[in-house]
Amino acid sequence: MAGPLDGVVVLEVANYIAGPYAGLLLVDLGAEVIKVEHPEGGDPFRAWDLGGDQPTFWAYNRGKRSLTLDLRAPGGAEVFYRLAERADVVLENLRPGAMERLGVGWEQLHARNPRLIYCSVTGFGPTGPYRDRPAYDGVGQSLSGLLSLLSPRDRPQHVGPNFSDSLAGTFAAYGILAALLARERTGRGQRVDTSLVGATIAFLIAPATEALAGGLPPGPLSRPSASQTYAWVAADGLPLTVHLSAPQKFWEGLLRAVERLDLLEDERFRTRAARRRHYLALHDELAPVFATRPRAEWLARLEANEVPHAPIYDMREVFDDPQVQHMGLAITIPRAERPPIRTVRSGVDFSDTAPPLPGPPPELGEHTAALLARVGYTPAEIAALRARRVI
Repeated sequence: MAGPLDGVVVLEVANYIAGPYAGLLLVDLGAEVIKVEHPEGGDPFRAWDLGGDQPTFWAYNRGKRSLTLDLRAPGGAEVFYRLAERADVVLENLRPGAMERLGVGWEQLHARNPRLIYCSVTGFGPTGPYRDRPAYDGVGQSLSGLLSLLSPRDRPQHVGPNFSDSLAGTFAAYGILAALLARERTGRGQRVDTSLVGATIAFLIAPATEALAGGLPPGPLSRPSASQTYAWVAADGLPLTVHLSAPQKFWEGLLRAVERLDLLEDERFRTRAARRRHYLALHDELAPVFATRPRAEWLARLEANEVPHAPIYDMREVFDDPQVQHMGLAITIPRAERPPIRTVRSGVDFSDTAPPLPGPPPELGEHTAALLARVGYTPAEIAALRARRVI
């Protein structure tokens, strides 16, 4: 069955994470994403610092097609024009102005294909005082304020995955989808821009709105205390979480589960507002209780009392969970002459247009000849481009 974006052709001129992640999200919806890579090495994630065939590259590039093209070589831009004239989307994450200097920027391409959607993912946006600065995920997390919500200000420490990169990729795919829909009405393509900083701030809509309303800047515990989200360690050393949110029934259910109904009358915890003020005190009050029984017993007690809860897994444990297995989120992609890849499918399901299992990540330049032939190049012309090291 074809996915909802079946027939949509995307040219991806992007390396590392933000741009390739946007392309991956479009692959998962059924688009054909052509990864345009430099002939000498391609995307740096192909090798990184550990040698070739790396999971980091698989993660962001499965299901794509690879075409090698040196846009700086004489004739390279003309090849790209031919491709773009038949494409629906160009997706790039180079620094602002780089595509224009190569002769394949928004204005140049739009003149040749007015229906083309051009999406640019940058660090800070296409204009402004920081426009030309280099930016990676840590820069986006810091300037957006995200890091202040993850790490104490007096002991800053980057933690977790590439939030800003992945958020920018998500917002890029979201913008591309909206532009494709608008084109159905207007017949015209348009430019779409997002950035690490802009996407991350947009993701932080609640803490940003609270700060703009004049409140104190939130910190790492602001959201957990407001939402009454706790983490404890059981007697067997295994961690778990409880998310009480606002309903009083969840608070009462927790106290029944831990056999501490006396806390209903404790002035520190009588109301939700009081529990927010004494968040750490409540955590510390129940920590010794959770240390008395194994996690499995606590999970059963919490479930019996209908308390929102979960075990805290590491990434290997996730895929042993019966619900995750039921959802079929882990997939295996076969590869010719290479070991199969175990990875994760899209988190979106469709009743009528479910995309097929994605293909493997492409070998560098694997589809160059076939893709050039599709836009009219003869075998002799392809051989000549290869001899001149354009492809």
